[in-house]
Parts: sequence; structure tokens; C-alpha cells
Amino acid sequence: MNHALSPVLFLRRNFVRVLPIALVIVVSVTLVSSVVTIIRSIDLTVFTLYGYNRFCTGLIPRNALTLDPKEVERIQHLPDLGRLAPAHSYSVRVKTIFGKMTFPIFGLAPDDQSELLSRCSIKLSQGRLPEDGQAEAAISAEVARNLGLKLGDSLLDPASEDNYAPVPVKLVGLLQGPHWLGVTSKSFVDGNSPFTWRGFLAFAPTRDIAAQERLDDAVERTVEKADARVWRYSGLVKETQSALQNLYLILNLVITIIVLSVAFVCALLFNIYFTQRLPEIATLAAIGYPRAVLIRRALGETGILCFIGWLLGGVLTVGLLEALKAGIFYPRGLLLNPLDPAAFLFTLPLPFTITFVAVLTIGLRMNRLDPVTIIERRG
Repeated sequence: MNHALSPVLFLRRNFVRVLPIALVIVVSVTLVSSVVTIIRSIDLTVFTLYGYNRFCTGLIPRNALTLDPKEVERIQHLPDLGRLAPAHSYSVRVKTIFGKMTFPIFGLAPDDQSELLSRCSIKLSQGRLPEDGQAEAAISAEVARNLGLKLGDSLLDPASEDNYAPVPVKLVGLLQGPHWLGVTSKSFVDGNSPFTWRGFLAFAPTRDIAAQERLDDAVERTVEKADARVWRYSGLVKETQSALQNLYLILNLVITIIVLSVAFVCALLFNIYFTQRLPEIATLAAIGYPRAVLIRRALGETGILCFIGWLLGGVLTVGLLEALKAGIFYPRGLLLNPLDPAAFLFTLPLPFTITFVAVLTIGLRMNRLDPVTIIERRG
């Protein structure tokens, strides 16, 4: 390419002049991606908090403390069933950015505890698992941090409104893995809470996700809806998407307004620079360069500047969110993913819209350009 038409020539020689546009793009990308990431932490929280449901099907009775034995028998005869684990549980309330949410502490037999932990790829990181029949529990380290607890503290207590048990339950183990989980002794819960409902966790014969989904379908077809509630991962996804539908609609509207506003501002700035460069452009047009070539040069300059601004905005976003995660979210046991790819997808309309609007307005002005008049006026 002719050096005079290089799209990087003006950007390289006039860095300070184009810096305001770059900063507008950087700030806009940071704003959009940060807002999207923080809002999407709601999804991240829900799917981490209840992610264990991907590996087991939960059943709880309705209008009774236990499932009808006939229902249990039908489930036990399902060919897609590998293991049916009785569960008698407590719960705690964890803090999230959108309020407190119930988190189960599964009361399971020792073998069933091991099966659930294994299926969810969760390992013991500190302490030990609760002993059978003892007022003890193990929970994910993130949940303990969320609740402000350490090993040896009381996880459940008779005086607690959110984290109740009839006797104090000691935290004896911390778990680590991709999902949050809590376990305690089923025999302990049986002996101390005889008037709370007792459910089941149903496991597929293998750890294949597709096998668990088939079991979900089979259990839901088998169980009478009036007798039991079936908890399955696909239902969790559907409920979460439904609950957040309006929130994401508002988010899309806000982002659209931001994109259009920033595109308009940048287009004005680009037109200001175009006006300042009229003698240069008029000279190039007068010596024979076609307008289409000059518009392509403007397209290249705008595209490069938008791309650089978008990249710098992405880097700034990751740095900002990492700082927020380390300083605010992590100490409180809250979830945030600074590298959420969906957040950066939301910023893609910014550089394209800015480039389109800027080049469109510059192109319209260039078509009305009279290079001879401009040169004579300058001369």
C-alpha cells in the first residue's frame, strides 16, 4: 500500500489527538463487560450452588414426611437407576449478590456420602468427613467462607434463624471442587429431627451425564406429581433462565443504548478529526486519489483504532474484575468470573457499530468534498 494511504500513518503520528476516542472505546468496553459479568454471576452462583443436581436426581415428598413406599418401589425397578440413596437433610442460607439462598446439607449414609462426592468430583481439602451418628458436617470451603466459618465452628445451631438444627452441628471438614456441597450423618438427622421430610437421591448406573438425564426423565415419568417433587438439573436451568429473563431483557436494552450513544459520540469525534484534516484529504483527492480509496483509508484507521480500544478495554476489564474478585467477592464467598466469554461477546457490537457510524458520516461528507475550493481557501 502507498505509504501516504497507510491507515496507521495518522494514528502513529497523532497519537495524542486520537487518544480521546481510544479512551471512550476502552471505557465503554469496560463498562459493558463489567456489568454483564457481574449480572452473569447470578447464573454462576445458581449453577455452582446447585450444580450437584447434574449428577443426581432429587426427590422429596409432598404432604408427607416420607415418600409413599409404592413410589419408592417403582423407582427402584427403573432400568436407568443405579443407586437410590435415602437422604434426611438440614440446610443453611448462603449470601449471594441477589439475597440469601437455601443450601442443603445432605444427611446421607457414609457410603452414599462418598458416592455423591465422587460423582461431583469433590474432594476433602481440610479436616475429615462427619462420623456416622455424630453432630458433624463437612461443607465446601467457599460456603464456609461465605458463612464466615472455620473448622471447629458450629455450622448449625438451635438459636440460629437461618442455619437451624435442634442441636449444634460442628464443622469438621472442608470440601473442594467445581460445585458446592454439604454433607452430614443421616442417622444423626434421623435421631434428632424425626418430624422433617425425608427424601432420596437417585444416581444413574454410570457417571455419564446423558445416563443421569435419562434417569431424570424416567423418574419424572414414574413419580406422581401429587406425591413427590422431582429435582433435576434441566429444571434448574429452565427456572433460572425464566427468572432472569426480564433482567437480561433490561440488560440488552441498556447495552444497546450504551452502544448507540458511544457510536454517536465517536462518530462526532472522528468527524472533528476529519474536518481538521481537510487540507490533507483535499490534496490527496486533487492529485488523483479516488474518493473510494480515501474512504477505505478512513475505514482502516477507524477499524484499527476501535480494535485497539476493544483489546485494551478487555484487558482493563479483566484487571478491574480480578481486583473486585480478590478484594470484595472472594472474601465474602461470592462468585465472579472475570474471564466470562459471554461478557466479551456483548462488547463486540461496540467496535463494529462505531466503525460503521463513523465511516458512514465521513463518507457522506467526503462525497460532497470539493478539493479545489479547500486548497484555494487554504492557499
